[in-house]
Amino acid sequence: MMNHHPPPPKNSFASTVPVELERPDVPAAAPALKLLVKGFRKIELQLLDGTVKLSQRRTPRIDLLTDEQGQAADVVMIDARDPQAGQWAADQPWLQSKAVIWIDGATAPRGHTVAQRPVQWPILPMMLARALEHGPQRNTDAPRPSRTPAPLEAVRRQVLVVDDSLAVRAYLRSLLEAKGIAVDDAASAEAGVEAAETVRYACILMDVLMPGIDGYEACRRIKARRRTGSAPAIVMLTSKSSPFDRIRGTMAGCDAYLTKPVDPPQLHEVVARYVGAPARGTAAQAESSFGAQPRLVP
Repeated sequence: MMNHHPPPPKNSFASTVPVELERPDVPAAAPALKLLVKGFRKIELQLLDGTVKLSQRRTPRIDLLTDEQGQAADVVMIDARDPQAGQWAADQPWLQSKAVIWIDGATAPRGHTVAQRPVQWPILPMMLARALEHGPQRNTDAPRPSRTPAPLEAVRRQVLVVDDSLAVRAYLRSLLEAKGIAVDDAASAEAGVEAAETVRYACILMDVLMPGIDGYEACRRIKARRRTGSAPAIVMLTSKSSPFDRIRGTMAGCDAYLTKPVDPPQLHEVVARYVGAPARGTAAQAESSFGAQPRLVP
């Protein structure tokens, strides 16, 4: 006699995803992008479900969340033509601080993204990456920390460079020390995490690809262990410019990105956001010094 299994529940397309996530060939620690979707037609939800399943073998994978898990989402996608979805969004004040994609929306709140139908489901990861980059927490119009906060004597000017290449560490050290910045360095991500435990760095320049744990994991550990008090700013140094790498960095908690080979003016601009002016001379002299020509190592 054949056993008949009950059909899967029909009230949520996300209910089929956990089975996919439990497959033994998918690493449990693979980066996951948490997505909440509101509204959309049945055929669109079916296409979305297929895209999510395909993502389980890729990096980052996409995990669909239920309404109860909504506040944990990295990105929220809302059908602007669906009245119920629109009312739901109006009742969620926490959406203001989330990366949100409004499909067929006429306008969107600051930091949110507008896209039009038809939704290009095969490039959904790219859409989510762009939404994250332009989200409220990454808005380029947001005010940046002052380069010369007062008092100057109290400003931290300590930077940690984490890279397994001695040449890269020496090069970055020369650029930063030419600006009067004290520099420590570490040859591995593990050593960088340990150094961040003992010194309150203003900024950490973190390579991505290193033996042992990678820069993303090191960033995650440093940010997690420094939840009490001010955590250092972490700038990821990557030879990749893929939006997927930026997603991983954003999920790990990094503050900025620099692509290798590092451009000196870009390095100075980014570091200046987190490191104050030197405690010698006036603030105007310090600002002028930061724009001086860097000294390069041979």
